[in-house]
This record gives sequence, C-alpha cells and structure tokens, in this order.
Amino acid sequence: MSEKPAPPRRPILTRKEQGLLAFLLALLVVGGIVRKLRMDWHAPGSAIVHKS
Repeated sequence: MSEKPAPPRRPILTRKEQGLLAFLLALLVVGGIVRKLRMDWHAPGSAIVHKS
C-alpha cells in the first residue's frame, strides 16, 4: 500500500507579509530608541530651567 504525498503546506506568512512585519517591527524599535534619546537629551535642560 503506497501513501499519498502530503499536499504542500502554505507558510504561515508569505514573503510579502514577512517583509511588512519586519518593517513594522523596525519602525517600533527605531521609534522607541528615538523617544528614549529625546527624553534623555531634554531631561537635563528642562531640570535646569525648572530650578531657576
């Protein structure tokens, strides 16, 4: 008795969807880094302004 070959499975995400997901994740990471850097740069300056 011969077994039928399994039908090819569709990948969970297509190549296009994987690229889009990677792009969105990169945007989130870059946005978080930029926000952190801006907060770090403005914190010392604003602290000096509040003291005066």
